[in-house]
Amino acid sequence: MSSVWLNPSVANGAAMASASASALERVAKPSAVKPETNTQPEASSYWSISTTMQPGSLPNGSVQEANEIAAAVTDTAALGLEQATEIVARIQQKLVLSKAVGADRDAINADVSQMKADLQKVVEESGFNGDNWLMVEAGGRPKVTSLLASVTSGNDGSLSINMVDFDTAKATLISRQEARDGVLTRAYAGSSLGGAPYNYFLLNAQSGEPNEPGAREIRIDNRTTSDEIDGMISTLNRVLIDMVGASAEVSTTRSQVSGGAVMVQGLQGATELGVSRLVDTELNEQSVRLTAGKVQEQLQSSALNMANANMAAWLRL
Repeated sequence: MSSVWLNPSVANGAAMASASASALERVAKPSAVKPETNTQPEASSYWSISTTMQPGSLPNGSVQEANEIAAAVTDTAALGLEQATEIVARIQQKLVLSKAVGADRDAINADVSQMKADLQKVVEESGFNGDNWLMVEAGGRPKVTSLLASVTSGNDGSLSINMVDFDTAKATLISRQEARDGVLTRAYAGSSLGGAPYNYFLLNAQSGEPNEPGAREIRIDNRTTSDEIDGMISTLNRVLIDMVGASAEVSTTRSQVSGGAVMVQGLQGATELGVSRLVDTELNEQSVRLTAGKVQEQLQSSALNMANANMAAWLRL
């Protein structure tokens, strides 16, 4: 005759061990996707989170790129205006020197002509990405251009793009279409402090629509009168005033665009920080769960072993 004796301790230990194994399996299921080499299985949740967040980072990258291009356009225009203003101021100084007794006006005019050439080169090279606010080519006109100025983020994670418009007529220095559209190519008529009338322009850009008849380019020789030079100096005063105003307009737009660049970078940095913290949190939680499951499994295995040892002792009796 045979008998079956159920050891309650062994039965309970086996049941608990089976439950622990099931719990451990449930915790480990999110790690089913194999990570790359040298990556712990517990960290597999990182890959799913990273993949999910990548598409969301693409709009930020596009926004930042557009903002950086806008900043480069405004920076280039601002630098070109600064350099051009310095050259015009030096030309005016040369004209003042030409009023001195015994001044070689032909030599001074040669210097002025060279500075005009430098001035035109500065304006021509003040473009970025095919966009030159300081020059209008033949057949063109000043235009209103739109730039990405800033970006704001909503509570739902959506982005709002804010644009700023700039009228390039406020910064045009040379126009090869209509001379009157450019600060350096238009004619300025008036009277000098001494009462002498004048009507001068600084650069002749061979515009399709030149200045009105009677307007003359600023140039001197030994036959140029003192009153004429006074009229040229007064013209350059007005040119400089308009150039300073153009610089102020560009600087305002530049500040708006640069502020937006800082905001975009901050938004992107905050997003990356949030993703990093989310990944770290998920990894820590997953690791804790797996560790707890493993410890529980080890404890239940130890309990089962102890129950089996007691059972063996009873059988020997």
